Amino acid sequence: MNDDDSLYTQGNDNQFVLSYELICLLQWLMENDSEKIKKIITQAFSAGLKEDLLKNKPMNNAATLDDIQESIIDFFGMLESLLAESANEHAVKKALEKNLMPAIDQIDSTVCDNATVRHSVEKATLTLDKHPQENPKELLFKELLRRWKPKNKNVIN
Repeated sequence: MNDDDSLYTQGNDNQFVLSYELICLLQWLMENDSEKIKKIITQAFSAGLKEDLLKNKPMNNAATLDDIQESIIDFFGMLESLLAESANEHAVKKALEKNLMPAIDQIDSTVCDNATVRHSVEKATLTLDKHPQENPKELLFKELLRRWKPKNKNVIN
C-alpha cells in the first residue's frame, strides 16, 4: 500500500479509486469474516443505528449526495489507514519473530525509505519461513539491496 495505490477522488467525475490491497481486504472479509461483520452491524443497531436510519432519510439533493459520497470516502479511507497500520504491525511482529530487529536498527533511514525497508522485511520473513536455516540479517540486507534505488549518484566514502 503505497501512496500511488491509496484511496483518492478523481476530478469532477465523482469517482474514487480503491487500492488493490483494500479490495483484497474487502473480498477476504466477505469470504472469511461475515459473521464478525454481522456482529458489528448488530452492535450498531443496539447503539442507535436504527434511530439514525429513521430520522436521516436521504433526500435527492446535491448536498445530501455529496455528504453520502464523502461518508463513503471517509469510511474507505479509514479502512485503508487501518489496513496499512495492521500491515506495519504484522511486519514488525514477523521481524521480531525472525530476530531481524538488530539488523533493521542498523539501516540508515536517510538512505532507505520506510516502504523499501518494510517490503524487504516482508520478503525476508517469507523466505525465512521457507528456509529457516538462512541467516536472517544477511537475507534482509540482500533484499534491501535488491529494492534500493539510490537518490543521488555521488559516491560516499
